[in-house]
Amino acid sequence: MNVLTLKPVVTEKSVHAASAQVYTFEVPTDANKIEIRRALKEHFKVDAIAIRTVVSKGKVKRFKGVTGRRTDSKKAFVTLKKGQKIAIFEAEPEEKEAKKPAKKATVKTEKETK
Repeated sequence: MNVLTLKPVVTEKSVHAASAQVYTFEVPTDANKIEIRRALKEHFKVDAIAIRTVVSKGKVKRFKGVTGRRTDSKKAFVTLKKGQKIAIFEAEPEEKEAKKPAKKATVKTEKETK
C-alpha cells in the first residue's frame, strides 16, 4: 500500500472553513476518495463523513517566447465527524500586546516660557 501525502492548505479561507468541520488538503492528482479517507485515518486518527475533490488544471504560461504549462493540482475538502478536529488548522491565539497610551508631545508656547 502506498502512503498518500496530504498537504494541508492553510489559508484564511480554509482556517475559517475549519471552524465548520471542513478541512482542506492538497492531494496527488491520482488519489481517490477511498485512499484519502484511509490516509486521514492513518495520519490524523479522524473519521471523515464526506470528501469532496476539485481538480485545478494548470495554466498555460509563456516566458521569453517559450510556452509552458503549470502542473495540475487536486484539493480535497474533508468534513469530519462532530467533535473531531485537526490541530494544524486551529487558529493560533494572537498575542495581545499591552497597549500603552502614546505620549503627548508638549510644546511650550511663547506665553508659557515668559
